[in-house]
Amino acid sequence: MFFATSCSKKENTITRSFYHWQSSFDIDEKEKTTLDTLHIQKLYVRFFDVTWEGQPAPAAQVNFSETTKQQIVPVVFITNETLLHIDTEQTKTLAFKISKLLEDILNKNEMDFPQEIQLDCDWNESSKDNYFLLIEEMKKFPLWEKVTWSATIRLHQVKFREKTGVPPVNRGMLMFYNMGTIDDYDAANSIFNETTANQYVDRIDEYPLPLDAAIACFSWGLLFENERLLKIFYPLDENDLPDSLFARDGENIFTARRNFYFEGQFLVAGNQVKLETMTPQLSLEAATLLSKHMKNEPRSVILYHLDTTILNRYANEEFETIFGAFD
Repeated sequence: MFFATSCSKKENTITRSFYHWQSSFDIDEKEKTTLDTLHIQKLYVRFFDVTWEGQPAPAAQVNFSETTKQQIVPVVFITNETLLHIDTEQTKTLAFKISKLLEDILNKNEMDFPQEIQLDCDWNESSKDNYFLLIEEMKKFPLWEKVTWSATIRLHQVKFREKTGVPPVNRGMLMFYNMGTIDDYDAANSIFNETTANQYVDRIDEYPLPLDAAIACFSWGLLFENERLLKIFYPLDENDLPDSLFARDGENIFTARRNFYFEGQFLVAGNQVKLETMTPQLSLEAATLLSKHMKNEPRSVILYHLDTTILNRYANEEFETIFGAFD
């Protein structure tokens, strides 16, 4: 009985992790305390984005002002638009340029070369060939010989994998959020909605890659004009929407009282901000639902993301419960 219990527990082992998505890596004291208290082992740090500016271009490169004892996993976000605009030879060139920029950032900050690299892209049937070629070409870069490769996986890529394909990586990071229709004014919470999630979960345990799990803890505001989406304010919290500027219409709709600039955007009287918020309860519901559909194996569980605003809304005990859903 002892050995059976020990083996079962080992299979359930999780590695506690956070995403770090800001362009400045300067963890404050509250964040450090949270990392230590929760025994966080990994930080998945966005190193830069690759966007389309008439050609592939790096953007939002991270600036490190300090080090951390947690293992750092570099993450590169690649827009699907970029992959749709390039041909085979350009894809090979891009793979080299991404690898070289990763190397330059690591050398500049005197960081150890990573045990894992993650690529983040919401690819589709039209872009999969270029994306998978990009991964294969990056794996040839001499410095990455011993690297574990991971890729983010969206729910539609799980359910329709025969069309979207399976990326040639060692592990997938299942993003269990952003599952709704973001530009639908009348839609429920597009970050996480249990009804929507249940339409996708049945095939998760069949996915042919070991899967890690990512759970959302953030909130954002969706700016609408006549029910047409204009912009996403991220991050955004209810405290950022003062009564002097916004009238509250219902549970999560805030209407501009007059014309003014807000977060760099000019708002016209009558514009509406739809606030979509993850709460500790919703994050736990997501974790509990997802854990029921994943294989019983060791994995990283990663929370999106490390930010003082989020830490002020979640107690450490609530984070513990979310991680615990996967034990």
